[in-house]
Amino acid sequence: MEKRKIILISVLAVVLVISAVSFFIVKSAPREFQEILDTDKAEPLYKRARTFLKTGEKDKAAATLFVIINKYPDSKYAEKAIRELIDIHIKKDDHDKAAYYYRRLLESFPDIKDSEKIMASIEDINTKLLMSPEIREDSIEYVVQSGDTLSAIARRFNTTVELLKKINSIPNDIIRPGQKLKVVISRFSIFVDKSDNILILNKDGELFKEYVVSTGKDNSTPVGTFKIEEKMVKPVWYKVGAVVSPDSKEYELGERWMGISAEGYGIHGTSDESTIGSQVTQGCVRMYNKDVVELFDIVPSGTEVKITD
Repeated sequence: MEKRKIILISVLAVVLVISAVSFFIVKSAPREFQEILDTDKAEPLYKRARTFLKTGEKDKAAATLFVIINKYPDSKYAEKAIRELIDIHIKKDDHDKAAYYYRRLLESFPDIKDSEKIMASIEDINTKLLMSPEIREDSIEYVVQSGDTLSAIARRFNTTVELLKKINSIPNDIIRPGQKLKVVISRFSIFVDKSDNILILNKDGELFKEYVVSTGKDNSTPVGTFKIEEKMVKPVWYKVGAVVSPDSKEYELGERWMGISAEGYGIHGTSDESTIGSQVTQGCVRMYNKDVVELFDIVPSGTEVKITD
């Protein structure tokens, strides 16, 4: 009996030692080993989610995919799960959640090959949500009062007439008392990086959209913090020694002009879009025409413009 007791104690001790060593190995395992462990556990969950998708049970699929990305973030199935969730929410027209998972994809897997495409998708969703008539955290519902005009409302809420008209599908400048309007109350700012020839539009301090631009040759674009002072649609261009009208072949300002508080400089379109992305201007920031129209519609006069080297 005493001998049997000693054997049982010895076996128990061996089991405890093996368990402790195994626990230590798992805890101190390199990332690659942990990924293998996570993958072994995540794979059946991913297959289950795919089955739910095939049978049309999207809510069950989404719940299962959510478990994968939160419980097994190091698994190779985590990236697949996030992409599946993006697809689910896009098909449901849930742009908020789609944008959230796009951002999470970039944060979790910064080295993915299609990162630029993902970023473009985020920017596209940002624009759709801004232009949507749906009231969100960045907007309010305003009831038109007697005597209101679009320009007065735009000034009051620091937005633009163009944005009010686009969001609310207003074909002209006519509004009526009692009419309900979505008004964006976010604050926009512009950042221009001359070295990379990019213009970043920020919304409430966060990146909203990035544009490729041209800046000045010989470092002629001014550096500093400025404001948009004037906004004009295809104004007459006062070129050195000449006045050039918008219908002239020599006109270079494109579809829009936004003058900044550095005299003689501004953000504008172009008559030659092949130059975008280079340092070729006389100091202004040059954009694709479709981009400058979009920017013109969003940002009001007074918007901050920061330009750096």
